[in-house]
Amino acid sequence: MSFSADVKNELARLTAAKHCCAVAECYGALLFAHTFSSREARFVTANRSVVKRLAALFRLAFDVEFDEIRGGDARQSLLITDETKLREIIGTFGFAPDEMLSAHLNLGALEGECCRVSLLRGAFLAGGNVADPDRTYHLEMKTRHRAAARETLSLLRELGFEPRLTERNTASMLYFKQSTAI
Repeated sequence: MSFSADVKNELARLTAAKHCCAVAECYGALLFAHTFSSREARFVTANRSVVKRLAALFRLAFDVEFDEIRGGDARQSLLITDETKLREIIGTFGFAPDEMLSAHLNLGALEGECCRVSLLRGAFLAGGNVADPDRTYHLEMKTRHRAAARETLSLLRELGFEPRLTERNTASMLYFKQSTAI
């Protein structure tokens, strides 16, 4: 098992203390998911703990189940395609589902400091990777939403971190190379 998988397993064992934090963690996961649009939310992961965590969070936060879980041992895709579910989820974060062209980080949808940390945990679980510190120092979170990447960068800076931002193909990548930040 990889170091990154071990970290995600540890994060997946944490309990969402409050409903608002479960919503915030889902928000982070959605912004850094494989796909998040008004037609589909899709998470792709090889980590069973993340699958269980996301399923539990979406039940707690929105009282919804994933419409489909595809795949086997190597990689699973968790999908929400039901229009009613997606409208409710997207509306929770202050977006109009029919007008959602680009996902943004709406800080007004986060109730407190605990929710900001939860959002970052969700972002890492859905789109993050961390290298084994015995080899190198590197933590990254990937999203297809440039605006969300820039706004998450600002949030991390507000919290005292100094990530970098780069573009790779169709994705934006937030990353850290400093051991103290990781």
